[in-house]
Amino acid sequence: MKAKQNRIAFPVKFEVKPETPIQLKAFLFSRRGKLLEAVNVANDQAAFKTQASSPSEFRVLFAPVRNGIEDAESIDELIERFKAHEAVLKINTKGNFEILPIPKYILPWWLFRKCRVRGRVTKKFRIHDLWEDKGLCRVRVHICEVDRIRLLIERIPDRIFRIIPDIILNPRLPFPIPEPEPDPGPFPGPDPRKDFSGSFRQQPVLQNLRKAASQKIGSQMLKSDAETTAKMILDNESVTSMLMTRDVSAIRNAILNNFELFHPFFCHIHWLWPYFYRCDEIKVVYTDENGNFETDIYYNILGDHPDLYFWVEALIDGVWTTVYNPGKACHTYWNYVCGSMVNIRVTDPRVVWQCEEVIPGQIVWVKTVGHGTSVAHIQQDNSTGNPIQGVSMNRIGLSDRFEPAGNYRRPFGKNLYFIVQFSSGLPTNTYKYYRWSYRKTRNADLSPNAGSWKTLNNPVEKPYTYEYIGGDGNLHFDAKYFKLGPFDVGTGNDLYLIPPDSPYESPVNAGESNAHWDQNTVSISFDSNLEGDGLYEFKLELFNSAGNKLINIPNAMFQIPHYDSFYPSVNAPADYLVNSGGGNCDAFTMNMRIDNSACQAEIYKLKVDGVETNPTCCGFVKYGAGSMLEIAFRAFHPNNFADFNFVVQKGTCTDTTQSNATNANGMVIAGVNGYARNLASIYSKTLTVGDLLGICTNEGKAAFAEHLYVNALSTDGNYELDAFDAWALAAFALEPM
Repeated sequence: MKAKQNRIAFPVKFEVKPETPIQLKAFLFSRRGKLLEAVNVANDQAAFKTQASSPSEFRVLFAPVRNGIEDAESIDELIERFKAHEAVLKINTKGNFEILPIPKYILPWWLFRKCRVRGRVTKKFRIHDLWEDKGLCRVRVHICEVDRIRLLIERIPDRIFRIIPDIILNPRLPFPIPEPEPDPGPFPGPDPRKDFSGSFRQQPVLQNLRKAASQKIGSQMLKSDAETTAKMILDNESVTSMLMTRDVSAIRNAILNNFELFHPFFCHIHWLWPYFYRCDEIKVVYTDENGNFETDIYYNILGDHPDLYFWVEALIDGVWTTVYNPGKACHTYWNYVCGSMVNIRVTDPRVVWQCEEVIPGQIVWVKTVGHGTSVAHIQQDNSTGNPIQGVSMNRIGLSDRFEPAGNYRRPFGKNLYFIVQFSSGLPTNTYKYYRWSYRKTRNADLSPNAGSWKTLNNPVEKPYTYEYIGGDGNLHFDAKYFKLGPFDVGTGNDLYLIPPDSPYESPVNAGESNAHWDQNTVSISFDSNLEGDGLYEFKLELFNSAGNKLINIPNAMFQIPHYDSFYPSVNAPADYLVNSGGGNCDAFTMNMRIDNSACQAEIYKLKVDGVETNPTCCGFVKYGAGSMLEIAFRAFHPNNFADFNFVVQKGTCTDTTQSNATNANGMVIAGVNGYARNLASIYSKTLTVGDLLGICTNEGKAAFAEHLYVNALSTDGNYELDAFDAWALAAFALEPM
């Protein structure tokens, strides 16, 4: 007869009642270790849904509720990380399930101490020549606890320990990385076994250890490179003797008891990380408007002091993207001092500053092209500025981005967008919409082009973040997008809503909790390939709620960044305004030079007395007594918006006499260092044999490499457009006839 099955439920009591109530979670596993159920202990009762007639097929564990316990899935993890207690499940004489009271010795392990964790996430931003640290608002900081080596040591395969002695005793040898690779855990990086071609290689152990490292181990700061650390280990006779035994157990104990000595090695050897460093996420927090974060975590009073690792995500194009994750092995705060400040410096170029303060009044601040080029640093008139290599150049529409202030040489290319900040007094019924238009006014050579005005109508959405409580009971961020345009309103076409300073205001009316958005608005985007290279004029107009275009707008309403300091904003000069007489204007305008042309680079064969003498690809050039040599190359850009760098390297020598004669760099607008430039942008220079041989004159022969790089000057407002660059490489060898 089949035994009757009942739900697995039983009372939960303590041998000694704790002074402070402890919220417990009960876990039911199969005998083979598969998690079946996890329930909270309520009213001193653990009640599972699982039915059974015999307790022998199950294992029951208890642990206090704390961050991360919801994700625990294995018995070992519960015991190691959460100090779980395993109870023996029985059936009493009445046929009910029961366990013995939870013993008093386990209680101290379930008592936790609060630890305040504080920090700030910043990034250094550069607009022209100005650098400033800015706090990153509303980025997501993951706080993880790194397990000590003793929690992992028994699980590390023997084959790993067999490699360790040679890493220490023979550190200059390459060692093959063992196969198979372990699970890299939550912080994957590039496969350390691959070179840039993707092929597998052996990893020199000291490749990443040559520079001095500063690693915080426990409460002490070790400052040494790998060789110094090796000496420290070798000076420790007991450790060295255990390594030399090649006995796995001895090596294991040596590492466990002297991990501070080994850490400077291990933290730089990526393939060892998953074996020696395990990291569990315990909290996710978000920075405030100044980039600060603060939270409380808890740690067991009998266990380790927190060892914390931090990694950061930012919302990029609506997707939470990792922007700081330097590797837990070398960047863990060992024995973190509760309340101390953690300074996290983000360098990811995708991260932009989105924490502007709201500006009062009715102001339209046209700030940047992209996030990096100040509108104030775009030349608006036909000024030529200082000659370049003796040649004057019209600078209208060019920027001095990546240049000394005032050296306007940079045109714009690829996809562009304009950043505008609208003040807190907008929108109103009078100032409700804006619109961008453009026209091409000159061709690439600055000859006139009677282009007509065209409105820009690319879709624009403004994102905002908000907070919500997820199914896991924790606070999370998400994002929504509000459409700014384009709309047709009355007689106005391709209009865009001026956003309010808060998404809670009309017309957005966000219903989510703690909604925020950036005061910087990507007001429009523009594909600069639409009508070819040349000078373009862009115009920003304002419209009322009925869609009627406004005129006689106060000049002071349109502002641009301060030229020298970016802040504060300043009234836009007359060059940036349409019909600005009498203190009023009709629109904001600016000139921008567009150039999407690619460079060309070519190195020609050497000429001896005016004749190419190396017609084959082998590159040997014979010369006679008194011969003259001509070096020539082509560094070309259709509109001269490029720099070139030409280098002739002789063998392995450093010969300044030769390099001063042969090398040249400058703008492709004119000749330089004795190189003449023709209309096809071919540079040539005649030299003596001695000019090239230099310190090799007595030998009478030498081998040379020629390298030419032509760097396009165009920018998208953020970066140089490297896709337009070109380069060439050639070689030749001089020998007497």
